[in-house]
Amino acid sequence: MSNRSRAQSTWEAIPETDRFSWLAFRKAAVELIAVLDADLQEHLQIGFTDFDALVRLLNAPDQTMRVADLARAVSRSPSALTRMVSRLEARRFVTRSRRSPTEVTVTLAAAGHTILDEAAPRHLALVEQLFWSPLAADERTQIGSLCQRLIQARCDAP
Repeated sequence: MSNRSRAQSTWEAIPETDRFSWLAFRKAAVELIAVLDADLQEHLQIGFTDFDALVRLLNAPDQTMRVADLARAVSRSPSALTRMVSRLEARRFVTRSRRSPTEVTVTLAAAGHTILDEAAPRHLALVEQLFWSPLAADERTQIGSLCQRLIQARCDAP
């Protein structure tokens, strides 16, 4: 009887370069977001996902999004997003409105603008230091193009 599981055999059947690339991508993403989250928590008492939601609202038409769309944008379940919006609403960063029995929207509020104005310079400097500065100019372009292809492939999938 073999000690090797089917999962291990399946994983090892993938080319080594593909395994390496996938693990490196995951590790880089997790570690970068962990550092950004810790910095936001320490200096502004706000988590990365909350900050991400506020940025998404900032860039949305009328700085408003349907709850379902915001949940997809920040990769949260509707119930997790509801809890997040409740936290953000308690801090007056957002307002929530019911447009119909099934449609709830979230809008960036003045305090949300204030926290983003405070966070943006520090956050973007850290992104530059940890994400962009280790890359050459052509690599910066490549990483964006590659990620866009991955996003598009997911959108095109049945």
